[in-house]
Amino acid sequence: MTVELRAPTLDDLEALTDLINRDADELYGQPEENVESMRLWLTGPTLRPETDIRMALVDGALRGYVDVDPDPEPIYRGDLRVPPSEDEEVRLALLDWVERRAREREGERLRFPTASVDVPTKQLLETRGYRLIRHFYRMRIDFDVAVPEPRWPEGVKVRAAIPEDAPQAYEVHQESFEDHWEYSRTPYDQWEHHMLREGFDPTLWFLVEDGDEVAAVAFCREHEGEKGLGWVNVLGVRKNWRRQGLGRALLLHCFHEFRRRGFHAAALGVDADSLTGANRLYESAGMHVVRRSDVYEKAI
Repeated sequence: MTVELRAPTLDDLEALTDLINRDADELYGQPEENVESMRLWLTGPTLRPETDIRMALVDGALRGYVDVDPDPEPIYRGDLRVPPSEDEEVRLALLDWVERRAREREGERLRFPTASVDVPTKQLLETRGYRLIRHFYRMRIDFDVAVPEPRWPEGVKVRAAIPEDAPQAYEVHQESFEDHWEYSRTPYDQWEHHMLREGFDPTLWFLVEDGDEVAAVAFCREHEGEKGLGWVNVLGVRKNWRRQGLGRALLLHCFHEFRRRGFHAAALGVDADSLTGANRLYESAGMHVVRRSDVYEKAI
């Protein structure tokens, strides 16, 4: 088998979307992306497709892909996507390339987030000396059960955002995540590209105000791969307002807004070892774990 590697262009968007969704379908039984979400990723401010992404083709057919991105420097993050049914030679060719590229960029460590059910990729990483360092969960609640009403701490109010709230929302987002695992501040232009995306709906962004200050934020949208699934992209509470039930109330507020719009479920991603106990908060609101991602790392 001959595996050809080449950089993608925007002309490859549909083929890349099909590949990512075939991988997700083999792993989970449902798609994960759409063409627009893939376009957003491919045109991001930190990824350089011509140097930092490779597609793997066999006889002209797309079989896998990998990219490498600062996580931040000198740590790099690789995203290796090869459907489990594909030949091992495809994974090997992509892994060899991404390790070389991370070394060229003077990386010290390389990490891969990998679906816990992706046995071929996990086995390859372990064979190549990567060690498991962390888990992340996807949690979900289906709205076929009653959702409790939010109980707000005294003196706060919640409102939907307007576009002009973006700079302040950014600051609250960054501050509220400062004690998360290996936090690094996201530059505003990068945050803006991914958060104020095409189709951005500020009425699904919520700000909790305590007087003149914003105490918490939630940024939501409809998930790209499942119509009617509300995705809580960010939920952050500033330190001075924690331990008051504010995070739970804001999460339940998001659920009720999703239901009002006819969504059938809500989901989010969370660090399994969250220092703020976020996963326990989500469980208290009725969510449960539906997927696990395993993070592997190796010094390079």
